[in-house]
Amino acid sequence: MREFDAIAVFVAVMLLVGVVAKNPFVLNMLSVAAITSIVVIGLNILSGFAGQISLGHAGFVGLGAYISAILSIKFGLSPWISMFITAFIVGLVSLFVAYPTLKLKGHYLAMATLAIGEIIYMLANNLSSITGGHQGLVGIPMLSIGGFVFDNERKFYFFIWVLVFAFAFIAKNITSSAFGRALKTTNLAEQAALSFGINTHKYKIIAFVISCIYASFAGSLFAFYIGFISPTSFSLLKSINYVVMMFVGGMGSIFGGLVMAVFLEVIPNLITSLQDYWPIFNGLLLVVMVMFMPEGLGGFVRWKKRQY
Repeated sequence: MREFDAIAVFVAVMLLVGVVAKNPFVLNMLSVAAITSIVVIGLNILSGFAGQISLGHAGFVGLGAYISAILSIKFGLSPWISMFITAFIVGLVSLFVAYPTLKLKGHYLAMATLAIGEIIYMLANNLSSITGGHQGLVGIPMLSIGGFVFDNERKFYFFIWVLVFAFAFIAKNITSSAFGRALKTTNLAEQAALSFGINTHKYKIIAFVISCIYASFAGSLFAFYIGFISPTSFSLLKSINYVVMMFVGGMGSIFGGLVMAVFLEVIPNLITSLQDYWPIFNGLLLVVMVMFMPEGLGGFVRWKKRQY
């Protein structure tokens, strides 16, 4: 089965779950997991294909959530207009950040992206007159199309999973294009890519901007769905969770990242006793994956396919 077919089947199963599930909590949990999967799909373009690690992606999710919410609350803009304006703004910010940052390599790059995420987190906490500070921002309007308002869990559930499929489709097309092949070459052998005339720095910047735009849309969708946002939703721990989901799902596997984003978002909500120990669980899971399945779920699926 091709990866895109697997993605389509998985989304179809999730839509079927929405038909069967009666509990609003289950729908809410899986809707938030769907939003998380959009972040992980975007992060995979940067890390799985371009080979650039980001430990501050929750900051860009937060940026998307806060800017779109503020545009709608304080300027009265439609949530849809706010969402696309925000994506443009976050794209510009990420472009400004990426140009110097992506000249770094290895742990220096990881530390730089971590610092960027923490700066955004601190601004959200301290600019209380704009963001509401640690008390959060309330009164965020709901999304609607014409007169149809996504005002309950079931309506939003089907809408968000259709969007997940659209974002996965776009990501799959990006990574399968000449641009995607250039990213893979840059990741596997940067010097060889340079010898072929590929401007590796430019390609890394574009990958970073795309991944941040994905994060921006996810943040906006989160804000308009929940109706309330606070800095705790965009902490360093969230950034690390995104990286773990992507790595366990398989670097460079859109399908694996999608599945693991949902799985690792749902488990701590189902088993509430795990929540306090979730960072420890994530760490142990990462160690086990590195030791026994370094290519992640996506790599395992490809490996099994090669055996037949």
